[in-house]
Amino acid sequence: MGTEQTKGVPAGAGIRIALVENDVLARKPLEYLLTRAMPDLRIVETFTNGMDAIQYCSQHRRSIDILLTDMHLGDVDGPAVAWRLRCAGSMLPILGITSLPLGHYRDAAVAAGLQGLLPKSNIARIVTVLRDLQQGKPCAGYESPAMAVARIGKSASPMRALTDAQTKVLELAAAGYDSNGIARQLHCAPSTVRKHKQNILARLNVPTIQEAVVQWTRFQHMFNLD
Repeated sequence: MGTEQTKGVPAGAGIRIALVENDVLARKPLEYLLTRAMPDLRIVETFTNGMDAIQYCSQHRRSIDILLTDMHLGDVDGPAVAWRLRCAGSMLPILGITSLPLGHYRDAAVAAGLQGLLPKSNIARIVTVLRDLQQGKPCAGYESPAMAVARIGKSASPMRALTDAQTKVLELAAAGYDSNGIARQLHCAPSTVRKHKQNILARLNVPTIQEAVVQWTRFQHMFNLD
């Protein structure tokens, strides 16, 4: 699952990206400006939430060259998207963009293993960095994907032990949903949710789902964008 090293390719070769932006009104102009400034850019997929982006990038690594993601999304924010992909061993270059001050997000972006963070308004700079990432060159002060995978792979966070399904259940539990509500959100049976909860408790070595939520909240604070 996405563990191959991303290598530089000849300059001028087309770049395939996936774009994550939960604001449709912002996404359409961004797509237009990027493709106008970069005729060889191909936006393969667009996503309005982080979980869909994680799933796609994990399953279709060879379909894209770079993931371009907003930092503040509706469910899982940009840094958490990157962190989960790095935990899974993904070497996909990831570039963050934002309409807010970069200083608000930079520490989270570095910790999560992104290769850069830029303002959405600076299309020319985004194009330049996309081409640099195509050649395997991260922004100054950021790790390569391989270095990020190695560092995060050594981290002691218990959240690395959870599967994607268990993570979704824990996120919804933290948002206040009971088992029936989680089942409706995930389109599965309540008994499936209860089984996921049992496995979460075992993997996190905690006695109650409330304690698991506490650990999840602490973990999310690493990437707090509010």
